[in-house]
Amino acid sequence: MFDFNAKLGHWPYRPVRGFDELLRDMDQLGIAQAVVSSLDAVHFFNPQDGNGRLAELVAAHPDRLAPFAVLRPNFTDWEADLERCLDEYGIRGVVLYPNYHGYELTDERLGHLMGVAAQRGFPVCVQSGLEDPRRQYRPWRVDAVEPEAIGAFARAYPEVNVVALGLKFRQPELLGDPLPDNCFFDTSNYEAMGELETAVEQFPPEKILFGTNFPLFTPRANVDKLRLADIHATARTAIEEANARRLLAI
Repeated sequence: MFDFNAKLGHWPYRPVRGFDELLRDMDQLGIAQAVVSSLDAVHFFNPQDGNGRLAELVAAHPDRLAPFAVLRPNFTDWEADLERCLDEYGIRGVVLYPNYHGYELTDERLGHLMGVAAQRGFPVCVQSGLEDPRRQYRPWRVDAVEPEAIGAFARAYPEVNVVALGLKFRQPELLGDPLPDNCFFDTSNYEAMGELETAVEQFPPEKILFGTNFPLFTPRANVDKLRLADIHATARTAIEEANARRLLAI
């Protein structure tokens, strides 16, 4: 299996599991590889500080962990941070948090990022939400990025693969009808049995990526949802790992 949505770092509102626990869960659950990004970077004033820590953590496991950078286009010299992430840290993609970092997906500064992504061929993810609003610490509650905005973002940059992370059941339908050719979504926020079957009925399996949202969600729950889903074997293989490998060209 290939987890397209895992994170490493601290969470301000509760203790979360870390690097060793991620590798242990991967071993126990049969997850061969994972995309990882910095959870620290969500709340650090400069996300690049989190990207640097992440690069150090994953350096010993390049065969298992594919690092993604967290960037914000409204921060000073973020373009230089992107180049450093690509050239020194070996990142394989980017994760955006417009809701946490205070910008819109229509921000013209994102044009530079998407131009580089198109040139170098890496995907750009947009995290819709990280936690159920009912679990958020109320003084710092953050609304999710609406799926309609993510779909419009994908349509604005058709040459870049855009992945919507953390959408709930029935939200991928709001990405666009039809779903943009360059738009994908993960399974991390699908909560109930039967939801994945519905997604496979409505969308090509090639559009769906397995994700756990480690450490904020429990990986076993997402693994079991996929393994127990009543879907065709070819669809299961695509979601489990083939789609992720295709997007990352590995």
